[in-house]
Amino acid sequence: MIAIDQTGRGRPLVLLHGVGASRTVWRHVTPALAEDRHVIAPDLPGFGESTPAAEGFELGAVGAALADALVECAGEPFDLLGNSLGGAVAVALALERPDLVRRLVLAAPAGFASRSAPIAAAGAALADRAVAARRIIGAPAARSATARRALLWGAIAEPQRLSADDARMMFRASRGSTRIGAAVAAVLRADLRGDLTRVEAPLGLIWGWRDRIVPITTLRTIRAARPDAVVATIPRAAHVPQVECPHEFVTALKSVLNRLSQ
Repeated sequence: MIAIDQTGRGRPLVLLHGVGASRTVWRHVTPALAEDRHVIAPDLPGFGESTPAAEGFELGAVGAALADALVECAGEPFDLLGNSLGGAVAVALALERPDLVRRLVLAAPAGFASRSAPIAAAGAALADRAVAARRIIGAPAARSATARRALLWGAIAEPQRLSADDARMMFRASRGSTRIGAAVAAVLRADLRGDLTRVEAPLGLIWGWRDRIVPITTLRTIRAARPDAVVATIPRAAHVPQVECPHEFVTALKSVLNRLSQ
């Protein structure tokens, strides 16, 4: 079962979230996007309220499971945007089901800096513990600017400026997720450059200049594989610009999609 939020009317636009998150991270951008789009935001399999696609977290299996659910919601080919882990899943989905994806936009996607199996395993174990600790400690402490700065470092450019409500949402977004470690291991092992060269859809990229999770230097790696990619950057943002800079994120996404239509 894939949990999905839908709003708005128009050509379908699918939004895929990252690790330690759920479909709730799109809440500030969906109203603006839904003014002229049918916005579809699922929980990835094994995250939030969606059941896992299989044992572990295999990108192809996850993409296939999402495709089956999304084609029913969208009713036609859709634009696909993935942030972080969602970017890696979006590449897998676009490669497996080119008939479904009109335009592909990746926002600081994971999966382009392959690590060894031992490092991936260590990263997975750390991610599981860190996300759980952040959820337990962070939600009650969300009012504290010091706590926000410590627990959201790297993901948010200036965590102390984030509202307590948004911080609490980010801390709680991992509730119900059972594939955090497996997903981290999968993207740490992955090198999606070859897959991306085989994706047929026009490609756009969005990046926050202050991202410490998937640094903007990764942009050079992706553009080497896909020099045709259209790029928009957000100077004040880090890894989840849809939360900290929603207006700028919507502007960047609309700009990229418009340029991909030309």
